[in-house]
This record gives sequence, structure tokens and C-alpha cells, in this order.
Amino acid sequence: MKKGIGFYFGYLMNIEQTVKLIKDAGFDCVITNGDKKYKAENGKITKQVKLFKKYGLSLSSLHMSYNSDELHYFWEKGEKGETLKRKLIKDVKIAKKYGFKCVVVHLLGEYSLIGEKRLKEVLNVCEKTNIPLAIENINDQKVFLKTFENIKHDMLKFCYDAGHNNVFDKDFNYLDKFGDKLIALHLHDNDGKSDQHTLTSISGSIDWEKIAFYLSKHPEVSLDYEIFRHYNKDLNAEEFLYEAKKQADLLEYLILKAKK
Repeated sequence: MKKGIGFYFGYLMNIEQTVKLIKDAGFDCVITNGDKKYKAENGKITKQVKLFKKYGLSLSSLHMSYNSDELHYFWEKGEKGETLKRKLIKDVKIAKKYGFKCVVVHLLGEYSLIGEKRLKEVLNVCEKTNIPLAIENINDQKVFLKTFENIKHDMLKFCYDAGHNNVFDKDFNYLDKFGDKLIALHLHDNDGKSDQHTLTSISGSIDWEKIAFYLSKHPEVSLDYEIFRHYNKDLNAEEFLYEAKKQADLLEYLILKAKK
């Protein structure tokens, strides 16, 4: 199985050095975003992609550009909601241009027909570009469920975030209920109390064997980790990536075991 990691994982370095370290650690692909506010961490998306190709890393998912406190506007009347729609369409076109497999989306706010209309407009662009839109489970289960209940579209897919599930709605089995829509993963661990985006060896409470059981039904999904340094201050970048890759290898082992 392919194994990936978020391009920025908490160590501010020269971006080519970051790409090389990811490749040397044994990862196959990367997840990233083209958001200009992360220019210091990521560099321009054009430069990122150029370096990914130079070092033989394939492109996994592209995360939407967003500010969390603005996401609710997507469901409300007004220009701010239209601006979010246009930004999302732009991300879909960026994904198409560079060859990402999907765009990962956060949906937050009060579900409405206005937002539904906007989302369908985005999905029409997804259909034309053949770039799926993967809705991530975050801390707003209600709008997530309503979106899949009300919108039936081949381009509407699911990004499973293991850490979010463990903190915000641990008893809800997303992989069982939405496994047929699964296209992307955000893998990370935490203590079950806060969204730490960390390694299992640092702060882990997730039942990875359970997750492996459901992922065993989706061997084509890349094991992509979205983890950050915040709780791993004693590890340098190489050590951090080594631990992340070791965790990815263990998950792959558990998935293969679950298939038998």
C-alpha cells in the first residue's frame, strides 16, 4: 500500500530539504495545500509539485484553502459564501492542473439549501475535471451527515480523519457507514481528549486494529498521515519521520493481517 504524509509536519526547513527527508524516510506520496497563508511552511504550490516530482513522490490529496471562522458563510446568503465557493472551485482546478487525486473539504455551519446549491455547483466542476471532493469528518457531524443524506453525486467522496473521530464522536463508525465513499485518509493519534495530531508512540488511544479491519476493504487508499511536531519536541525531523513511517508500516501489517 502507498504511504504518505502531510508536507508540513511541524519542522520549518528549506522546502527541498523537507521533500528529500520525506523521500528518504520511505514515504511514497504527500498531502498538501496551495493556501498562500502557509507560504512560509510550504512554499508556492508550483514549487512544491516540482520538487515532489523531482524526488519521485506522487500527489495524494490537496486540502482546501480556508479559515475555520469563515466556513459557516458557505451555508449563508451573501458574498462571503460565494467567495468560499469560488475558492473551493479554484482548489479543484489546482488539483486538476497538478494531478492530485482529490480535494479534501471541511464543512462547518448550519446546513441550508443555499449551501447545498453552492456545493452542487462545485461538484459540477469536479465532474468536468474528474477531481472528487472528499468531505472530511471534523467536529461538526450534523452538517457532514446532512450533506451525504441530501446530495447524491458520484464526485462526492469521503476523507476519514482517525484523530477527529477519536476525539469528537468516538462511538460513530464512519468507515462502516461511509466506506463506500472513502477516497482519502488523515491518520494521526491523540489521547482521546484533544485533537493532537500526534504519533501513537507519543500520545495514543486509537484502536488501530479496528481501523485496519475496515481499511482492509480498501487496499487502494493511501495510508496518509497528517501529524505535527507539537507534542514531539524531543525528536528531530529525521527521527519524527522514522517514527511516522514505522507507524504506517505497522498499520499496513494490521491491514494485511485483517485480510487473512
